[in-house]
Amino acid sequence: MKIDGHMVSVVLLTKNSAASVCESLESIFKQTRRPDEVIVVDGGSTDGTLEIVRQYPIKLVQEPGLGFGHARNLGVKNAEGDIVFFIDSDCYAEPSWIEKILPHFVDSEIAGVTGLMRLWNTDDTVARFLACVGGRMEMPKQRSFVKIAPTMNLALRRMVILEVGGFDETLVRCEDSELTYKVAQRYKILYEPEAIVWFRGSPTLRVASRKCIRHFTGVGQLFAKHGFNPLFLRLNLPIRGFILIAALVSLFLTPRYVPAILFAFLLMEFFYRTAKMYRRYHDWCVIYYLVFFTFWSVVSLAVFYGLYRGLRRK
Repeated sequence: MKIDGHMVSVVLLTKNSAASVCESLESIFKQTRRPDEVIVVDGGSTDGTLEIVRQYPIKLVQEPGLGFGHARNLGVKNAEGDIVFFIDSDCYAEPSWIEKILPHFVDSEIAGVTGLMRLWNTDDTVARFLACVGGRMEMPKQRSFVKIAPTMNLALRRMVILEVGGFDETLVRCEDSELTYKVAQRYKILYEPEAIVWFRGSPTLRVASRKCIRHFTGVGQLFAKHGFNPLFLRLNLPIRGFILIAALVSLFLTPRYVPAILFAFLLMEFFYRTAKMYRRYHDWCVIYYLVFFTFWSVVSLAVFYGLYRGLRRK
């Protein structure tokens, strides 16, 4: 049954999300503008997630673990609404989330709306640090049009998702960036700061590093598919990774002044960025920049593995 001219479907992906999915679902069903249906796509949970989600009036779709793109496409395929809202199972939405987003679809040129993200587990230092680096601790407070958007806080016209071919199921990650990039080539995607979703972030270095590898592999695949675009690579980690490797190799192959210059540059850049982050956030979580600067800089070179996968598929 349509309310205000729209039928709203919410798509929620889960996999071993027992610790957080209840709060996520509660936030969806407590919206001031209730969704017309909620679709949970589960990727093979074994921790009690299914028992929790079955307590709610949801449409459960089970997915064999073929990736985020495949799971999101299943959610869209099973959605009956003309507007599809996406949120992650470790996130929860403010009660006015749907209410703040839906009116913007009166404009036929707007195909998508995203919103402000806030970190809820601020006690986790790693999560705080990544939110700082990713620019999600101080997000814009003004409306604007964007070129890409994350599915942790996103609403799209269902017909537009289908029109652009849906989520690319071959991507290791960044399937949301790629989809919204395609949508923004034809329509507008609006950033609405009053549409707020709280997210968990990566609580440990292990989880963060695994996500980092998958993210950069996905970025490489996007480069193979769409060409180099700075939109897909917000951080300059691969550049630092190259310099770090060059500095290590130069220890054995070049005069001593070459590695000295390279390591000096990396060290100065490290102190500059650490000081800049501390001045901005006054938070000792910036100490994790040491890890970010070294290990993740090398890990970011997975972008070239993704590029190889993408070109090979082409």
